[in-house]
Amino acid sequence: MKVSICAEMIYPGLPFIERVDKLYQQGFSTFEFWAWKDKDLGELESRVERGMRVAAFSGQRRGSLVEPADHPGYVEEVKESIEVARRLGCKHLMVLSDELSEDGSVTTKYRPMDAEERAGNIALGLKQLAPVAEEREVTLLLEPLNTQVDHPGYSLNSSKAAFDIIKRVKSKSVKVLYDIYHLQIMEGNVIQTLRDNLEHIGYIHVADVPGRFEPGTGELNYENIFKAINDAGYQGYVGFEFQPKKDTDSALAVIRDLTT
Repeated sequence: MKVSICAEMIYPGLPFIERVDKLYQQGFSTFEFWAWKDKDLGELESRVERGMRVAAFSGQRRGSLVEPADHPGYVEEVKESIEVARRLGCKHLMVLSDELSEDGSVTTKYRPMDAEERAGNIALGLKQLAPVAEEREVTLLLEPLNTQVDHPGYSLNSSKAAFDIIKRVKSKSVKVLYDIYHLQIMEGNVIQTLRDNLEHIGYIHVADVPGRFEPGTGELNYENIFKAINDAGYQGYVGFEFQPKKDTDSALAVIRDLTT
């Protein structure tokens, strides 16, 4: 597996690009982030030129896959993000089923629809994007999130539903972002689910439960989880998307020990 660190939640108080530089100083050359429109792309490009790597960032922050009327705007935003990904040499874009507000809740209350219609709508939107992603050699990562703690109202809160949608899309460039933190909260059974669905997983996110802190602070045995996915042949990214429980340097030291 390959290691990436999310620069959004670490070194609180520092400007974003200084967080990226601090990661490099700590020996982590690969990073990810959320929205790109509030970032200085020139600064990010300069870090890539110096040898750093952008593993992933958010391909969409507005619009929804749940409601077909939202698809045109959603598709255009992801297409724009794909071009930014090419500029940064990034091969993964994270996408959500819903638009989220600043507090993590869903911004839009949709008309009533059953699970089948909702899944069909999400798949329909992704099918529109799949050919573009394939042509540009970028993988779109559909992410289920937890609705119990962080994202009330989010439409895709099950790994099974996400895998079923990916199977409908039938594209090598559309996979699931399996976030262990979110899915431990929603369903548990992390190791078996990962083993059974590796072919549909394009990226893994990591934080402990509860609290979304670094590994070793909660209930998850990450040594066992990483051994299981390594033994199963997973060769993709594991992105550490967490908030440090005490300080970032100490948390990064834990990650270094866990992954080397």
